[in-house]
Amino acid sequence: MYRFYLKQGETQFLFPVTPSQVQTKVGNCNETVQILQMGQVNLLKNAGLEEVRFRALFPGRQYHFVQVEEGFREPSYFLERLKDFKKAQKPVQLIIFRRLADGSQIFCSNVEMGLEEYNILEQGGEQGDFWVEIALKEYRKMQSIAYRPASGGNTLEKQPAQRPAKEMAKTYVVKKGDNLWNIAKKELGDGSKFGELAKKNGISNPSLIYPGQVIKL
Repeated sequence: MYRFYLKQGETQFLFPVTPSQVQTKVGNCNETVQILQMGQVNLLKNAGLEEVRFRALFPGRQYHFVQVEEGFREPSYFLERLKDFKKAQKPVQLIIFRRLADGSQIFCSNVEMGLEEYNILEQGGEQGDFWVEIALKEYRKMQSIAYRPASGGNTLEKQPAQRPAKEMAKTYVVKKGDNLWNIAKKELGDGSKFGELAKKNGISNPSLIYPGQVIKL
């Protein structure tokens, strides 16, 4: 079973119906140039921004396949959250928990992305249900780079960033909207260690934690 979450700040929601298909596209920044006597040459460069597209169903009634965490919510709730995310002009986190039919957990993902666009569709014969096509694009935070005069004074060299050492806490108290991936990323520096946290704290289902719960780090 896959579980899809969209989060921005303290606001997070679970998609009530897992999208049946997700398309991921890695952008291309390669450049083709024409060189005399050689013809076309492909200059390979770093990968472009990753794009994710999927179609989500926000049902108007609680079908047997609907996933809920805090009770059934009308489609208007999710549509308002998407509107708020877009208006905020801040990145969102696309969080995907992947569990196979035999119950085993495979890799999860938590990626900061920009909510590029979403299209809302109502279909005849499905009164109350809303289909939403969502397009997300990878978000890369811009950072300033400090330079200082190199020895000799005629050139500049990149100045390494100075970061104060952070003392690691021994426990973490779960807040509303938290998940193990975020906690592992924030406290351990690696979100993929969420499985280690689950095992250490005797959590059988990593996607089920609650506010006030104390997590041993």
